Amino acid sequence: MKNKLLILITIITILGISSCSNYKIEKSDFSLIPYSGKEILVFKSTENKFDTIFLNGFDKYSAGSDPLAIFPDKHEIYRLNCTVSDPNYDRYLDGKSIIELSAGQGGTTIWFDIAMKESWFYGKSIYSKTEFDSIPLSKITIGKKVYDDVKIFESDGSYEQRDNYAERFYWSVSDGFLGLDRRDEKWRLIKKYVP
Repeated sequence: MKNKLLILITIITILGISSCSNYKIEKSDFSLIPYSGKEILVFKSTENKFDTIFLNGFDKYSAGSDPLAIFPDKHEIYRLNCTVSDPNYDRYLDGKSIIELSAGQGGTTIWFDIAMKESWFYGKSIYSKTEFDSIPLSKITIGKKVYDDVKIFESDGSYEQRDNYAERFYWSVSDGFLGLDRRDEKWRLIKKYVP
């Protein structure tokens, strides 16, 4: 009887371990983040205000899909950490992330957390790789520099009654975050450098 119970427990354990998946981000998808991870991004608004985003390197880790599962699926996550202005108060927020990649059953997903001084993008923030690729490329000029690989992310209207509501943000495939638009103010990247 004891041997049968031990065999049954062993079979259940092997089936449980073999049934969970370990999702990894495709190597080519890491190019979706066009940063080395140590850049400083300086922005200027149409109201002549300034703001800075400090990129603080990457974290790469795996997380379980279901905290209650005995053998959860594991999803690889690649996160670009940053320090950003709190859009609601005059302070900086540590431990934020501007962009994050996550591997899953449907492939890589891209997650944006776009926040700046007095501005926050509340719209859709998670995109599948297919959705991201389907957004057409546009051209914008900032100062004397022309960016011709820009994806424009429009808000879905969530929280549009808030003062810090951003209507859209701009993401260059080769240069990253270029700025955002509020109803009454526009922010644009004016300098990107590594100290």
